[in-house]
Amino acid sequence: MLELEYYNETNEDISDIFFDELLGIINENFDYIFPNQVNKKQDYLITCTLINDALMQKINKEQRGVNKTTDVVSLSYLNDSFPGQNVIGEIFISVPTAKKQAKERGHETLTEIKFLFVHGVLHILGYEHQTEKDFQIMMELTNEILKSA
Repeated sequence: MLELEYYNETNEDISDIFFDELLGIINENFDYIFPNQVNKKQDYLITCTLINDALMQKINKEQRGVNKTTDVVSLSYLNDSFPGQNVIGEIFISVPTAKKQAKERGHETLTEIKFLFVHGVLHILGYEHQTEKDFQIMMELTNEILKSA
């Protein structure tokens, strides 16, 4: 089961209840989406931090070597060991970029943030979208999870 630590480094009023509900839906699908090589009887922790574009650009440059902002960066520690902890990843979501994308796509900012959060969790769990087939699998999982949200 996944547990969440949530941080909001922006001035936006986004309740942690929003993420708790999403996490509940992800945990309902836990056995289905969690990698087989991981002990599913253990609890795991992820963090999610809402940030601005300047900090996202810095994180994106440090972690991915890309010197520009982006919507979400996920850092997976699934195969790393943290003594005494079960931290499996971190998610950083740029709220200004999420707002912009929501407007472009014609939906609410919270809808976009939901999508980015689920997308980030799937990346932490090892899902990637380097190929079209992988992209389709990841999008189907994301949409399936979001249907319940």
